[in-house]
Amino acid sequence: MPIKPPIVTEMDLIRGRQIVRSLMPLKRLSCDDAQIVARAIAESFAEGRKQGFDIAKDNLQAYPWCPKEAAAKGMPPIPELKEVLRFLSGDHGQPIQE
Repeated sequence: MPIKPPIVTEMDLIRGRQIVRSLMPLKRLSCDDAQIVARAIAESFAEGRKQGFDIAKDNLQAYPWCPKEAAAKGMPPIPELKEVLRFLSGDHGQPIQE
């Protein structure tokens, strides 16, 4: 199964370049080598964001659907929970009708 690389944003690349410029040993790199290191740093940011997103999605899926069940567990109700999970799953269709 091929490994899907994380989606790297422009902000990830900007931050990666800032880190490369701020580290003294990396200042001696050529422009191409510095760009490779900045890209690797940006990919680590993107991977961390993806993992955090997956953890949040899993936590939401484990959250009780029923507001009464959530209240019994001492959790605040999330009325839009079904719509949030649908959005996170990539299904951006019509809202769920109760």
